[in-house]
Parts: sequence; structure tokens; C-alpha cells
Amino acid sequence: MLTDAAAPPLPPRRAFAPSHPADGVLILIYVALIWVGMIVGFGGEIARHLKNDDPPYPLILHVHSAVFVTWLVGYTAQVLLIRTARPALHRRLGVAMAWWIGVMAIVGTATAYTIQNRNFGTGHSDPAFFSVQMGDLIGFVGLSVAGIVYRRRPAAHRRLMLLAILQLSTAGFARWLGGAIGAAYPFGHWGQSFWATFLTLHLTNDVMVLGIGACDLVTRGRLHPAYVAGVIWSFGVQVTHVSLYLWPAWLPVAKMLLGH
Repeated sequence: MLTDAAAPPLPPRRAFAPSHPADGVLILIYVALIWVGMIVGFGGEIARHLKNDDPPYPLILHVHSAVFVTWLVGYTAQVLLIRTARPALHRRLGVAMAWWIGVMAIVGTATAYTIQNRNFGTGHSDPAFFSVQMGDLIGFVGLSVAGIVYRRRPAAHRRLMLLAILQLSTAGFARWLGGAIGAAYPFGHWGQSFWATFLTLHLTNDVMVLGIGACDLVTRGRLHPAYVAGVIWSFGVQVTHVSLYLWPAWLPVAKMLLGH
């Protein structure tokens, strides 16, 4: 019988490979899916808006659309620059995109505030949803800043920035598939049940998030620590803002924040 002193040493743990051919394929597929989700989700909403002859969108919403589409275009360009082996241009564009995060935070907050006040007292009024709007923005900003901090560690940077763009694309997928997802599960109705609301808002994105981890497990046999931390942050933000949305005590706080 071997004693602890005589036990053979454990083999050293292999370093997490910073890149793998599967990574690039996965990211390209995800970028394409995100574009489809945003175009179909928001395109469908715009079509309904025009069909119903609803009042024109406020200016801030057009600004918001331009700012956020610019980020998605920039992210797509960053992915293609790495695929075409142009890291220097990738880094220069990354500096501009880092500053753009601040613009998105300001414009996103202003848009949520404006739309909530525009709809207040109408049939579309839902002040408690302010938690969801701000929660998704906070989740995106947190992941993006972390990705910038770890920009010199490609494996961490790549995963954090992909998680950030997935957090940002939640609104498009929820508009496209959220209704069908919520209706498919016997957890209650939107705005009443936690899981019905959570799945309606986040199921599509969270399945894609899990896909990143599945790819790492297949190609490296383990998860990257930055991915694990990013998932904990993203899921924590989602649970928090859905819980707030459904918590009756949040409604008066949301109204106060919105100036009512």
C-alpha cells in the first residue's frame, strides 16, 4: 500500500490553449446568428409599428439604433480582422470601440428613460421593465470592460467580448423568439412567473452561452476561468433584473427613478 509520501506525483495540468480552429468557426456562426436575431427581431417590431400606424419613434431611439448597430458592425469587423491576420488594425479599432462603450452606456440609459416616460400611462406602460433594460446594459458593459482589461490574454479577451455581444443581443432574440418560448413552457405567464419571464427574455442567448463552454470542453477538456466568471456575472445580472421586474416593491422605485 502506497503512503502519501510514496504516491506518484500528479501530472502537470496542461495550459489552456489560447486558440483552436473550432474557436473561429464558432465565433463566425455566432456573429451570423446575432445579426439574424437583431434583424428579424427588430425588423418584425418595426414592421408591426408601421402596419399599426403607430406614432413616429422618438429621435433618441434612432440614435440608440445607430450607436448599437455601429458596435455590432465594429465587433464583426474585429472578428474578420483576426481571421485575416491583421492584429495591428484589430488593436487600433479596439481602442475606438473601448471609448464607444461609454457612448453606448449613456445612450442606452437615455433611451430606456425616454421610452418608459413616453409610454407611461398608456397601454404599453411597464415601468418595472426598467430593471430589465438597465440590467442588460449593465451586463454588457461589465463584460466588455472585463474583456478590455484582459485584451493581452487572447483566450480570456475573446470569450468575454463574445459573452458581452450575446448579452447585448438579448433584445433582438426576445422580440423574435421570446413569445414562442414563453408559450412553450408550462411555468405561467409573462410578467407573473419567474421562469416564464426569464426564459422568454434569455433562453436563446443562454443556450448560445452554454455552446461556448461546450466547445471548450470538447476542444480543451475544461472551461476557461474567464468564461466561468463571465457566465456567473451574466447569469447573476439576468436573475437580478428579472427578480426585480417581478418584485412588487420594485415598481414604486422604478416610477421614482423615472420621475413619477
